[in-house]
Amino acid sequence: MVQSIAETYMGARGSLPFEDMAQAGAVSGAITASGQSVVVPISAYNGAVFAWWGTFSGINLSFEAAYEPSLANWIAISALPASGGSPVTSLSNLASANAYEVYAPGALAVRIRATAYTSGTMNVRAIPVAMMQDIAPALSGGALSSIGLASAGSGALTTVARLVSAAASVNATVAKASTGRLYKIYGYNAATTVRFLKLYNKSSAPTVGTDVPVVTIPLTPSREFDIDLGLIGQYFSTGIAYALTTGAADTDTGALTAADVVGLAMWVA
Repeated sequence: MVQSIAETYMGARGSLPFEDMAQAGAVSGAITASGQSVVVPISAYNGAVFAWWGTFSGINLSFEAAYEPSLANWIAISALPASGGSPVTSLSNLASANAYEVYAPGALAVRIRATAYTSGTMNVRAIPVAMMQDIAPALSGGALSSIGLASAGSGALTTVARLVSAAASVNATVAKASTGRLYKIYGYNAATTVRFLKLYNKSSAPTVGTDVPVVTIPLTPSREFDIDLGLIGQYFSTGIAYALTTGAADTDTGALTAADVVGLAMWVA
């Protein structure tokens, strides 16, 4: 009779020690006070899964990503519950086990951070993962042809949304007013300080400071940015909209100085 791997291992060790089955890059930690965080590097990946358990109550969490080597600046990002549901950037009054996944292409690290704490110990495990976002919508929406390439008339790259030079505002704009995919972003941050490109799942111009971005991308000062989202792209179920601000927070409404960002181009389908 052929034994399973688990049966063989248990026969040799007496039990199956799951803690010995290390997941590459996984980080374990605990939250026992407000302000504590669990950080996982993801430079070789594009996302992570955070799972937590234990006996605790009244814990608020925020999901954040860092895009620069110093890990000094953290940006709010969206997370999806593993059980399914709407994206969130924070959670309140947690008291039970759960798991959430974050998608942060280009980030060097992601973390969960306690913004409030009442009692107990929240045990946390963070696992970096390589995600292929929205593969089913990509196929059903015709974004890929039978040979795996976009083709004219079936979701090809038919539109380039352009902003030649940013105005002295937040530049709230609709790139596509219906379901679509974003494949590439290119431009130049002419400002001497970081600027933030915020993407929204909306078919109308975003209400900056009120609407929550799908993702916030920091633009390095005095440098071009070239963001390639690959063959699959990023799927937007309602529409593709964007804004440019001086601050990273979802609620920030800091207006750019005219011509801070120039040559912005977004390839959408």
